[in-house]
Formats: sequence, structure tokens, C-alpha cells
Amino acid sequence: METRLKSYQYYADLYDRFTVERCRRSEEFFKKDKDEKELSEGVTKEQTAAIKNFALELCLRIEAGERYINREKTIREWMDRDRKKDELYESAQPPEDIRCLTCRNRLKVTWKDLWSLGDKEDRVLFMFDCPNKCLPRRAFFNDGEEWRTDPDPCLKCSMPLTKTSEEKTDGYLVISTCSSCGNVEREEHEWFKPKEEEIDLSFAKDRDRFCLTEEKGKEYQDEKYRMEGLSKFMEEWKEEDERRKKKLEENPKGFHLEGRFSCNICHAGTPEGDNWYDEYGIKCLICQKAIDEGEIPATVASDKESWYSKYDLEDRFSLKGTTLRKWIKDGLIKPRVISYYGKGSHYELFLIEDNKDFLPPKKMTESQSVREKKDGKIWTHFEPWYRFVDPFEHLKDYGIIKYMRTVSEEEMKQREEEKAEKQKAKAERRERLRGIRLKKGIKRSPRKKT
Repeated sequence: METRLKSYQYYADLYDRFTVERCRRSEEFFKKDKDEKELSEGVTKEQTAAIKNFALELCLRIEAGERYINREKTIREWMDRDRKKDELYESAQPPEDIRCLTCRNRLKVTWKDLWSLGDKEDRVLFMFDCPNKCLPRRAFFNDGEEWRTDPDPCLKCSMPLTKTSEEKTDGYLVISTCSSCGNVEREEHEWFKPKEEEIDLSFAKDRDRFCLTEEKGKEYQDEKYRMEGLSKFMEEWKEEDERRKKKLEENPKGFHLEGRFSCNICHAGTPEGDNWYDEYGIKCLICQKAIDEGEIPATVASDKESWYSKYDLEDRFSLKGTTLRKWIKDGLIKPRVISYYGKGSHYELFLIEDNKDFLPPKKMTESQSVREKKDGKIWTHFEPWYRFVDPFEHLKDYGIIKYMRTVSEEEMKQREEEKAEKQKAKAERRERLRGIRLKKGIKRSPRKKT
């Protein structure tokens, strides 16, 4: 028998062929429906097509990535499986003292084969023949079990059939005879001929698409590792959130949290014990005091869509601090000031309810995700809302648009360059300070808990 174990490259090519076939099937599944129907009211055919393309790319990326991750492991398993089959075939011994059922002579082994049947353990089957050519022949597995089959029943009287065979040029003829009613059945069989493999002109191209290189495979592995880490974090966060809700049932007015957290309103880090958690979320004690004193509504902590921060106004409307202060002074926009325990100003925000004729809902000014192909890769970035609409028409019902102007591309480019230069200067300054500290052996002192 030809050995089952082949070279490593044989299995590698086989695995890649399976990968291409699986990815092709996935691709066909997404391309079956040529009629781009609208998914729901308000979603155009173009948007539907874009969603389907995105889903296809994501599906193929995961399919190809997972196939890459499992490639070496699967190839080794295949090689180990076939190596064990070869070892079993070579080492298996036939049962001893097998006798002819007709003349009682000791039978001789004339043929053996490896039997693999589904989930059952592999065994070797030995065929025994009588020196006197008596029938029936006998067959035994290497574990001693005899291989026996129930005779086929006659189609007319259901009695057992006796079978004989005749060889032909291109196959063999099986003649089944019933000793009871004399019925004779004849079946012709052709010798097995392996099909010639069809030439796949697209395989090399599809292999480059679906079988990831080591570099691309490592990228997918790193991405998957990050996503699994994020998923684990979200699970832990969910469990912690459930614990907080249970504790909140016992303490409906709220309680202090252990550890450091960020305030949902001002985003300041809160030292352990210097925070408050209730049905509206986590707040620092300063913002909680402002809620208690009626400076801001408690819903500010849980509903981020109900107000703009200074950063939001700068990010969405390019509204600088000097202009904002002038608008506040002129009464165009009304702020809510969170005091520092009743003194000064800790944080400033702008409720949409207080400025409903001036500020639009935040949903109208959200940035949008844009995907583009660059250097053979798909990149995703966000563009501001005014790149997709006519801002003066989009916000015509809100007072803020009357005080805004269109900035030219040249000016926008200059602003971005200035912003980039400032960020670069800050980064260089941090590196210089870091170098000085390292040179002098100065370590940054840990922040003290209060």
C-alpha cells in the first residue's frame, strides 16, 4: 500500500485550496442577490450596497484570518494522523490459526487494507484464502473481530441471494441468484477511474487574496488579540456594572466607589472615595455638589446628548474661547457654571434646553466615518459633519448659523498645519524633559491619594 504520509508542502497546498474554496463560497453567498433592495425606510440602494460590501469584506477578512491562525496546527494534525495510519498499517499483525469453514485447512493472508470508518478507531482488515480455493473466503480485523456481512435479500421472495462475479474489460459483473425462487439479478460496475482535475485559472489570484502572508496574518492576529482584550474588558465592565446596580438597590441615594474613576460630567479623575455613584452614573464630588445645589440637572451625567461642552463647541463649530466668551457676554448663548463647592468656576457646559433656538441637537453635528483605499489598504477616519451637507441649509432653524462663516480650504489647511506644529512642539518638549530626567536620574513622584 502506498504510504499515506506526504510531504509538508502537499498538506500546505491542500489547506490553501480548502481556504480558497471556503472564501469563494462566502463571496458567492453575498453576491447572490443582485437586486439591491432597500434595507429599511430611509436607506437607499447605494447605502444598501455599501453595507453589503462592508459585510463581505469583514466576513472574508475573518474567514481568511482564522484560516491563517489555524493553518500550521491543522497541517501538523493532518501529518500526525497519516503518520499514525502508516504506523498502524505496518505494525498490525493478523489473527493466528484461521481455518477454512469448508475443509478446515489453515488459511493464508493474501491481502490487507486500512479501514477508516467515520469516528470509529482505525483498524487493519486482513483477507484470508484457502489453499484449496474453497469458498467462502474469510476476513478479520487486527483486533480479532471477523468481518461478516448479511446477504442481500431477493427482491421477489426475500430469501438470501448467492453472489458471483465476472471480470470484464472495463469493470465487473455481479450475478445474484436466489436458490429459493430462481430469480437472477445482474449488476454491471465500472472500474473506478479518478476524475481529471479541472484547471483552475483563477486559483493563483484567489490564493493571493484569501491565503494571508505571514505579515498580513500577524496583523490579523494582533487585531484579534486587541479585540479579545476589549471584549474581556467589556465583560468585566458589565459584571461590575451589575454589581453596582445591585448595591444601588440597597443604597438608592448612591454610594462611594472604590478605586479611581472619571467623572461623567467634567471628566476629571477622581481619587478613591472622592466620587459618587447613583442612578445617573459616576460623578466627582464637585459636580455632585453642583447637582445637589441645583446648578445643573442630574440628567447631565447620564445624557451626554443634552448638552455641549466647550470642547464640543470648538470641535463641531470651530468656536474659539475668545468668541465664546463674547457670545456669552452678549447673551447669545447661556452657560451653566459648575462652581468649586460654591466658589469660582470648576466646569462650564451649555444645555440644549437652555439654548434650544440657538444650539442644534448634537445628532445633527456628529462626525461621520469615511472609508478610503490607500496603498492597497482600507483606511477609516472621521470627517466633520459640514463636509457632507450645506451647513447654512442644515442649521437654518438655529441661531448659531447666523454667526458662522465658511472657511476656505487654504485657511483650513493652514489651521491644520498650525495645529500639527503645536502638537509636534509639545511632543518634542516632553521628550526633552524626559531626556533631562533620565540624565539626572529624576523619577516622577507618584500621585498622592487624598
